[in-house]
Amino acid sequence: MFLRAKNVDSGPPLSTILGNYGVNTLAFCKEFNEFTKELSNYFLLEVIIVINSDRTFSFSIKEPTVAFLLKLVMKKINIFKKGSGGLKVDYIKVIYLKDIYLISKFKYDSYDFIYLKNICSILASSHYFVI
Repeated sequence: MFLRAKNVDSGPPLSTILGNYGVNTLAFCKEFNEFTKELSNYFLLEVIIVINSDRTFSFSIKEPTVAFLLKLVMKKINIFKKGSGGLKVDYIKVIYLKDIYLISKFKYDSYDFIYLKNICSILASSHYFVI
């Protein structure tokens, strides 16, 4: 299930899903929002909820995907293009090398320079697929 960080409310569809199993939706929302209070609300998190037979629950959050992180750091930059009526303003999407390095450190957490260099080159070539 995908949920927004610190923005979960006890209404549908979450209440319908958890209510069918007898889970207290308000308790889940309070616990989840407290757990994700440090994150920005634009983070869409993949959450795995385990419901026990005594109607208690636990949840775990998967790390964000590389594609999501690349979309998050992507910036639009205005450029001028020569057109039939003169110069026209257009934009391109760019990802800075610094951001690629930070994403590779976050996702793969290695201090080996050669390994990080390879990861950064893979991420730099994969940004074409995210745009």
